[in-house]
Amino acid sequence: MKLDILRALNAERAARRAAVVVTDVASGEQRLVKAADVARDPLKDVIEKHIRRGKSGMAETPAGKIFLTVHVPPSQLVITGAVHISQALAPIARLLGYDVTIVDPRTAFASI
Repeated sequence: MKLDILRALNAERAARRAAVVVTDVASGEQRLVKAADVARDPLKDVIEKHIRRGKSGMAETPAGKIFLTVHVPPSQLVITGAVHISQALAPIARLLGYDVTIVDPRTAFASI
């Protein structure tokens, strides 16, 4: 992967925005498609389908085979109340790939 594509991809991931690296299988050429640019892309239907599924994969286009590497931010789970259920739910949710935030207004649990 070229450095400029990697930098742009990392910026999108840090901002929690979806992005897809489209690789031409025959030539190895790569390009980055940001979520904001999908509607203007010639492969919009294929890219949207892969983003919705959240999975990378191969696709056939009139120009040949491409591989789409999908990068979507994890789903967020906000748990209200730092109680016994939260203590069990938070680690399970993290294992399942969720970005977990626990909110509790009690000052005894304040971390910021």
